[in-house]
Amino acid sequence: MSLTQIIKEKALELGFAAVGVATAEPFTLYAEEIGSRPEMYAWGRGLSQQASVRDLDLNRFVDPARYLPEVKSLVVVTDSYFEEDFPPSLAGKIGRCYLKGLFCPEETSHSRRRKEFKKFLQDLGIQSIYGPAPARLAGARAGVTHYGKNCFAFANEAAERSSWIVNEPYLVDRELEADPPTLRVDCPENCRKCMEACPTGALYAPLKMDPRKCIAYNSYFTPGEIPREFRHRMGTWVYGCDLCQEACPRNRKWLEKKKPMNSKLLERAGDFSLIQLLTMSQDHYEQKVWPLLYYIRKENRKIWQRNAAVALGNQKDPEAIPALVSVLEDPEPLVRTHAAWALGRIGGKQARASLEKRRRLEEDERVKREIEEGLSLCPLTFGSQGVK
Repeated sequence: MSLTQIIKEKALELGFAAVGVATAEPFTLYAEEIGSRPEMYAWGRGLSQQASVRDLDLNRFVDPARYLPEVKSLVVVTDSYFEEDFPPSLAGKIGRCYLKGLFCPEETSHSRRRKEFKKFLQDLGIQSIYGPAPARLAGARAGVTHYGKNCFAFANEAAERSSWIVNEPYLVDRELEADPPTLRVDCPENCRKCMEACPTGALYAPLKMDPRKCIAYNSYFTPGEIPREFRHRMGTWVYGCDLCQEACPRNRKWLEKKKPMNSKLLERAGDFSLIQLLTMSQDHYEQKVWPLLYYIRKENRKIWQRNAAVALGNQKDPEAIPALVSVLEDPEPLVRTHAAWALGRIGGKQARASLEKRRRLEEDERVKREIEEGLSLCPLTFGSQGVK
């Protein structure tokens, strides 16, 4: 049995959905794409200052030899993260890949699988580095995935050829047998459902996305106020977004497939309710939320509160008014700003009276402006509920 086959069999034995091998030359197509619209990615260079991730200069991933000079091949494994269903109460709020904890600080089946595979390569005497390559393009080069118009990788065989998967590249110092690349788009020619489903216009053309407009980006990488023009479009998403994947006809079969419930998440679902996120203590954040959903730094609980306020405003549930009123007293202006926006969006006498009361006390100019804006829009009745 060849070394390539030994590695592939081990990857599948560990539970990866697919595995392929790619050549290790520079990703020139990737470099061209980044170079054609650098303004869309400049934010990544200072990312570590506002999020629990490293700075993200995408140009660093163009040449695998930058990280492993002896690199000869790439082994790309595909992991499926939608083998179980997720609690209905979290639907439309947190992206599925994040709920599954693919790359979180907690130990998961995914992290154990990666460690075991890394050790297996090491025991074979192979020098390897995990990660520093464009994962989706590497998967297409390795013949395990192809592209959708929404920029996601779609499995060639696994998970009903859906996009509920991630690619994980390993740079290795051995010449392995490369698989035929599948660098193609298999979407129907006239299908635009993913682009039509993107409420912020982040998907502006097939295979083209402006990450700065993406709901996911705005939920965890926008450090201050969510731009007003995006707030009502955020829906109830507070961390990530699955809208373009849910709209894709190619994902429908797997989305509707009956799957067992993720029992661990079902037990934890209450930790992520919108009102809990809005009013949570620092201890709750650090112990219950951050270990699974860690992009937002521990000291930035206010970002979660901001997101929850916007989601509650978009949900327009009058039962959220007391919680939103309570955080009008929050020491963080960012939280008060978005709570005022949410109260103005929900409306009703209690919301209006609370905004008027806070207007007399508020000292922060940004919050004052938001209160005035909220009062100008705040209906005296609950629009969709018809309750005075």
